[in-house]
Amino acid sequence: MTSQLPERQDHISDHLPAYANGKLDPLIADQVNDHLSHCNTCQAELSTWQVIKETAQYAVASEPLPSSSILDQVWATIDAPALRVLDHQRLIPHAIAHLWLVFKQQVRVIHKSIWIASTLVGLLGFCFALFFSKQAPDHLYNAASILSLFTTVVAASGIAFMYGSDNDAGFEITLSTPTSIRIVMLCRIVLVIGFNFALSAITSAILAISHGGGIWEVMQLWLGPMLLLSSISLTISFLIGSAFAIAITLLIEALQTVPISVEKGLLILQLARPDVWQTSPTILLLALCFFTFAVFYAPRQPRLSS
Repeated sequence: MTSQLPERQDHISDHLPAYANGKLDPLIADQVNDHLSHCNTCQAELSTWQVIKETAQYAVASEPLPSSSILDQVWATIDAPALRVLDHQRLIPHAIAHLWLVFKQQVRVIHKSIWIASTLVGLLGFCFALFFSKQAPDHLYNAASILSLFTTVVAASGIAFMYGSDNDAGFEITLSTPTSIRIVMLCRIVLVIGFNFALSAITSAILAISHGGGIWEVMQLWLGPMLLLSSISLTISFLIGSAFAIAITLLIEALQTVPISVEKGLLILQLARPDVWQTSPTILLLALCFFTFAVFYAPRQPRLSS
């Protein structure tokens, strides 16, 4: 453009772009105005720069303006990896806190009769074991056998009545909440089994001390059978019902514990298969299988729409 202008010192071509955009100093702008009033060449040059200015303004106006939040979006994209790492770091504590909250709430949901019955029957079994076994030849073994009879039955009974529409006053609420039924089941199993385990462990320790034996010598007679009968009872209560679960577990326990003799008016009990019906890897594995089946079967029951 400027190459078409005559090479004369009195032309102001260098100032015209700034003048067209209103960027000149006021004093210089006045001088440019004076010059343009009598210079046709610079007027033509100025018209060209004004066309360029209008074209540029139209091009800018036709393009959509970026969103006012585009910078926030850019920073959010940059910070996203760090936020994801932070979310993963918070995920585990949040899951643990949620699990603990569900676990605590199950204490209130489980029927109080389970805790009361477990305590009373456990104390009754302890009294029988402590009193009647003193006159038997093998004091500690017979005491452990009597205690095993009571602890396994009461634990299986509590498990059979801890879940279901007939046993849970808040059953509909449990089904309608987004919390997994499997998590609810696991929490209740841990609570009921844990409570019975604690009672039985305390009574076993007292029996072992009073008879001069080891605590594991007593616990091995009821720990495995308790877990196995409880798992069987839970599974049957899902498939058939709680009453049938209790009947079948009582039958299994009766077949394993039989009276072998009567000495001085005392009924002595002994395990029918002492090499099998006590804590062993096989018993524990079977219990785990039944518990796993019951926990995975629980969500098959109808859920209410939330």
